[in-house]
Amino acid sequence: MVNPRFIFIVVAIALGLSSLGCSQSPSPAPVPPADEDKGQAVSEGSKQPKRLVRWWRDDSVVAELGLSDDQLQTINELMIGNSGDTDKQLKLERQFGLRYLRALNEDPYDAAQVDHLSARLIEILSSEHRRRIDTVRKLRDTLTKEQWLKLWDVAPRALHIGRFMAARGVKVSVTEDYPAPPPALVP
Repeated sequence: MVNPRFIFIVVAIALGLSSLGCSQSPSPAPVPPADEDKGQAVSEGSKQPKRLVRWWRDDSVVAELGLSDDQLQTINELMIGNSGDTDKQLKLERQFGLRYLRALNEDPYDAAQVDHLSARLIEILSSEHRRRIDTVRKLRDTLTKEQWLKLWDVAPRALHIGRFMAARGVKVSVTEDYPAPPPALVP
């Protein structure tokens, strides 16, 4: 026979832990979305909270790059035109990603359906990368070489293509004058 005092203690502990799990704790500050492939940066506000601003709309970035009105208009049209495609692309990616995972979750799963969904998902993901690559190329065609190099320093996320971020580093040059090999080490 189980001791009633023991049952009472177990129930009290269970209720205490469940109420602790349901209690409201102060939530951390909201994290901005990692939607940097659209070229967003944080703007500085004096008394206003920081908000996300697209790099080509940030006055300090535009001034530092020295963008002309024509360049600014071209970049704006390029980036805004792609934002609608990005939203549609994200919906398709989410839809086919979920369908793919649900198809794999069945036991046994239909291999033909999984192959079809995986091929479609690969197509959707590659078209997003293709769109981003084209956008960066058109951006390079719009900017001068000096502006392009400055963009690497001012807003490197604007040049983000895939899952990694390239950084412009020290230049390495190769010449035909090879240095003399080091003398052989004598034991």
